[in-house]
Amino acid sequence: MLFRKIIPYAEIDPTEEAKWVIEGLIQKGGVNFITGEPKTHKSFLRKFLVASALSGKTVFDQFEVKEAPQRVLTLIIEDRIAWERRTMDCMFDSLGYLLDPPIGVCKPFGFKLNNSTHIKQLIALVKREGYDFVTIDPLIEFHSADENNASEMSAVTVALHQLAQFATLLVVHHSAKSQNRPGMAQGSVERSLRGSGVISGASSLTMELTRIGLSAAHKLRKSGKETESLDDIKLLLDINDTWCWELEGALTPERVR
Repeated sequence: MLFRKIIPYAEIDPTEEAKWVIEGLIQKGGVNFITGEPKTHKSFLRKFLVASALSGKTVFDQFEVKEAPQRVLTLIIEDRIAWERRTMDCMFDSLGYLLDPPIGVCKPFGFKLNNSTHIKQLIALVKREGYDFVTIDPLIEFHSADENNASEMSAVTVALHQLAQFATLLVVHHSAKSQNRPGMAQGSVERSLRGSGVISGASSLTMELTRIGLSAAHKLRKSGKETESLDDIKLLLDINDTWCWELEGALTPERVR
């Protein structure tokens, strides 16, 4: 039933605050994006945020875990499943998480968000198995729409919102080749999401990751509908060891150049 829940205006609590898995980074029940150019280690940020949420460790010395996921479903295509576990094991060891992680990993070849039968099957799986957190990496592998076509991409974003009724989403997406979009401030985080503006419109929060040269140094900024925007902060990825991210400090224009 499409209109199964209509809330009378007088019964809406305007003081109700957004809930968070990681405060200021991952909104509970939201469609949260990580965006960036290829080879900027977006997948490692996705894994680190999941590992931090499960372990309860404050992220980058400032973003507290408010409600850890109970069960995580990881949907990937590009990386091997063994590599997914190997790198996350390093993160869990570094974070001191000693439990058996409640994570299920799947490579659902052929699954498309803009296929109504497929999204119904995924929602049924999430409800049946009790997954309350789903990661999708990368978005381009999980739909067959033209990303620059608003009509086609609306089917994808509707599917994401349908899924978000049952689980928090963390979606990895490539950045836009051109960030000149009408209606969006020049240089805004929202401009970084590749494709039609309906994608940025569907986002509860977007994190943009940029690699500084070919080093382990990166910069991160974020923007969301119910959270403060984040100025550039400098992060270091511990490549080939713990695979964890560490905060180095605030970036200045001089340090970025």
